[in-house]
Amino acid sequence: MSFQGCAVPHTQHGHGVPFAVRFFVALLLALLPASHSKLHAAEGEKKTGQYVIEFWDFPHLPKTTEYLMAAIRQFEETHKGVRVRYTKLPWQDGQQKVILAVNSGRPPDVCGQVNVSSRFIAQDVLEPLEEYLRDELGDFHEEYIEAVSFGGQIYAVPWYKACYVALLNLDLFERFGVEPPRDGRWTWPEFVEKLRKLTKYEAPDGSLHDGVAPPELASRCKQYYGLVTNLGPMEYEAYSIIFNAGGRILERTPQGDVVSGVGSPAFLEGVRRLIALEREYKVVQPKIGAMTQEQSWNVWRDSRTCAVTFQGAWCITAVEVANAAIERTNERKRAAGRLDELEQPIRYMIAAPPHDPGTTPVLGSSGLGTYVVFRQHDPEKRRLCAEFVKHLVSGEGQRVLRYENVYPSRKSTGNLWADDPMLGRVFELFPSGIMSPLVPGGERIDKVLQQEIQRALLGLTPPEDAVRAADAKVRAILERARRQAARLQATKSAHE
Repeated sequence: MSFQGCAVPHTQHGHGVPFAVRFFVALLLALLPASHSKLHAAEGEKKTGQYVIEFWDFPHLPKTTEYLMAAIRQFEETHKGVRVRYTKLPWQDGQQKVILAVNSGRPPDVCGQVNVSSRFIAQDVLEPLEEYLRDELGDFHEEYIEAVSFGGQIYAVPWYKACYVALLNLDLFERFGVEPPRDGRWTWPEFVEKLRKLTKYEAPDGSLHDGVAPPELASRCKQYYGLVTNLGPMEYEAYSIIFNAGGRILERTPQGDVVSGVGSPAFLEGVRRLIALEREYKVVQPKIGAMTQEQSWNVWRDSRTCAVTFQGAWCITAVEVANAAIERTNERKRAAGRLDELEQPIRYMIAAPPHDPGTTPVLGSSGLGTYVVFRQHDPEKRRLCAEFVKHLVSGEGQRVLRYENVYPSRKSTGNLWADDPMLGRVFELFPSGIMSPLVPGGERIDKVLQQEIQRALLGLTPPEDAVRAADAKVRAILERARRQAARLQATKSAHE
């Protein structure tokens, strides 16, 4: 019995609700049949001839939110007798609210998700949607559909894919006389060479010198690095290096089985490259393995001492927002005559991660935006939910994604950035951005994998030992997942 879905508030003194109370609440939620409240809701809807679709989703940028509200109204107008009740989830603990709702038997009908939770696959609480997508399946990018499929069934409708990109501070490139990568593409040797030229220290007299300042001068110098990146739980920015060395976390065999790719020579080579950036070439902000995504982003944006960082493509909007704030502040300073305090906005561009010569660069995906439909007892309600989801991810629902800097799920939409000289060549790589296959229990892989790779980057374990240990743990998780899937299939067969 699992109590992971039970969220319990804490008092202001830091003490939790008494254990006996938490245990009782968790036990009650675990024992509630998931179908109970849904069954009564379905019966009530049949009697009244009215359908209410409970729709939960996470926050979006203003233009996308505006689109969603209009799409809801349009769906209600074209489907008489249907009302959509929208709930905006908070990013901080919204997924925990969804998990709690599922465990209590009161999930929403339709819910926005980042990827598909392997927990929900294991619980068998999602509607397979392939019959509703059959006529349009060919218009979805195959990689997106594969990422939401398990056991021959499709468990979500993909909306968009987010990916990691390299973000460049062009002011530092210009100051140090380094050419940015042409068309946003650079090979691994070119990448290392440029980072070396971008790693300099400014002496107390203002002179610039190559490399890292000697220890006896470090405290009196301003240090610049070519790269700042990070690695930690659910943070895969640094894997841009591993993926372009050919490493993969999970791979699908020709027979359709999901296996660990962590033990491959290519994965080990990628880890070695990350280590070399810090220890051999000395071109990256130290302690990659201990830095968080928030820290690496703040270093790049605020200190302006690192020329390159790997971030989700959300960073494009974030830089524009930061620059707009700088311009507003500059206006106030100009009005006050404080011209010597003006700050320059950041000149930037994006690029793909460095790739091996003769290969095409690949992006790691930071998430697939999807909509899932939770189990329905009324076939008509199930159909309406599926139609609603397809409605959301069609037409303007694809074009509005340009404002989110994520790539649409439908091939017919094309590359929304094709006419943008800075973004187009990188965004065309998004559809094939790397995502791990969907497997029950897959969320456990992150923790064991990241711990071992962090140890290697921090110098606590040789990379060969770290990769070997991570591979063994990932294999064990996949074996448990196979046994779980077999039990789930046997249970289904017994009830059919």
